[in-house]
Amino acid sequence: MLNLGKQERIRERYQAMKPGYRPALDIYTALIDRLITPETVLLDAGCGPAGLVKGYVGLARLVVGTDRYVTHFDEPAEISTLVESDLVALPFAGDSVHLITCSWVLEHLSDPQSVFAEFDRILKPGGHLLFITPNARNYAVWLRRLIPNAISKPVVRAIYARDEDFINPTYYRANTFHAIHRLLTGIGFRCERFEHVSDPSYLAINELFFRASVLVEAWIDRFAPSSRVHLVGHYRKP
Repeated sequence: MLNLGKQERIRERYQAMKPGYRPALDIYTALIDRLITPETVLLDAGCGPAGLVKGYVGLARLVVGTDRYVTHFDEPAEISTLVESDLVALPFAGDSVHLITCSWVLEHLSDPQSVFAEFDRILKPGGHLLFITPNARNYAVWLRRLIPNAISKPVVRAIYARDEDFINPTYYRANTFHAIHRLLTGIGFRCERFEHVSDPSYLAINELFFRASVLVEAWIDRFAPSSRVHLVGHYRKP
């Protein structure tokens, strides 16, 4: 099984093989680090248990998580300020948030245009939106998309050893650079940074598959870098 610990060890091995490589999550958290100040109001949109932002509690003025399933988490939430809400109707005043983080959420949006408009409403002028999400152009994501939403839970459990009761349906309607950039610039956001990041860990169930994945990543790096598996983006509201 490819549990989270095994995937992390595979990424570390890949990093040792490929000087200069940084996993997508490292890039994402480094972007958050640079934007946090004692005055920051941070909203983690689609937060789940909010483990990725718990370290900013006490560093930012306020760290809030919002999710549709706050009362249905499999494990205790890792921050204390949580709001149960749909992302298309956030219970926050306009121009009230400095930074929105969004990790592994965009793939679950059935109406990303409405969600981005809501982000625009609550962000202060000059506010930031950061996200990390799968790339719909990647081969591993293609394989994932072949799994119907109705059976995704047992498949995820079997392959990745994750027993998650709140696995959401996936739509991949904002999961390429062009789709995201069109939607965000269409409402006035400016792109500050956009990364396509490789990761061989998703199909590396054994040594043979790991070596094959590394070869595939090398081919992608050379011929199709825009199809790397992870997207990390930073956009700013004017």
